[in-house]
Amino acid sequence: PFVGEDGFMPVVSRPQSGRLPRLVYVRSLTDSNIWRIETATPGGPALAPPVVSISSTRLDSNPQFSPDGRRVAFESTRSGESEIWLSELDGPGTVQLTSMGANAAACWSPDGQLIAFNSDREGQYEIYVIPAAGGKPRRVTSDPANDYYPSFSRDGQWIYFTSNRTGNYQIWKIPASGGDAVEVKHNVGYRALESPDGDYVYYTHTRGAPSSLWRLPTSGGQPVKVLEGVVWRNFVVLERGIYYIDQPAGEARLQFFDFAAGRSSTVARNVGQIWIGLT
Repeated sequence: PFVGEDGFMPVVSRPQSGRLPRLVYVRSLTDSNIWRIETATPGGPALAPPVVSISSTRLDSNPQFSPDGRRVAFESTRSGESEIWLSELDGPGTVQLTSMGANAAACWSPDGQLIAFNSDREGQYEIYVIPAAGGKPRRVTSDPANDYYPSFSRDGQWIYFTSNRTGNYQIWKIPASGGDAVEVKHNVGYRALESPDGDYVYYTHTRGAPSSLWRLPTSGGQPVKVLEGVVWRNFVVLERGIYYIDQPAGEARLQFFDFAAGRSSTVARNVGQIWIGLT
């Protein structure tokens, strides 16, 4: 059953008399692991070099801390397909949460009870939620377009996502319990995160790297550019500022943009090759 595993670019030889056809393919395997950096304060410099936190012989990526900081939801291909897994901070107690080709940065609900993710099980990418304790996934969106990168609002009532249902990828939101999707802003946008106070939505402007990061009031208004250089939707919004990864001159750095100071400082340098091939 594993003939051709991790394979692509298949070629079958032409039939020849007295010789069976042969299959030739490229086997390519990426072993990506999840690392952790310790700081004394939010935005402060790293106290020590990065250390491996969660690893396997397969691809482990897109970690998301639970609201209480005790668990991590992450994407992994350790079962053969890309799925959402849960573990404690350094890897013990690891369990597979989904079995449906789930990927793209699982997001916890504010109360830690639900996890949102996207999957193309229905033929196009849709947004789903699943109990963090395990259970049956529930589809939230239903549209012929592709819906990606879910994230909960701070009150847990809405799920933000990006969709190309109008022809361009834009930020939308939909009730977490289900219902009609609402366009947040009629301009290009990808991953979106609400600020801790719920007053703003921050979103990357392009899908690839680097991308500018924009801020939009949740009450309405015009978007404002906050910073440049975010690598592949790698950012998180805190009360005091924004952690993000940039990659000037090929060096991946963990940066912190301080709201009060209005500028960025480097938390850690040379944090490794950033995996940007995921959907």
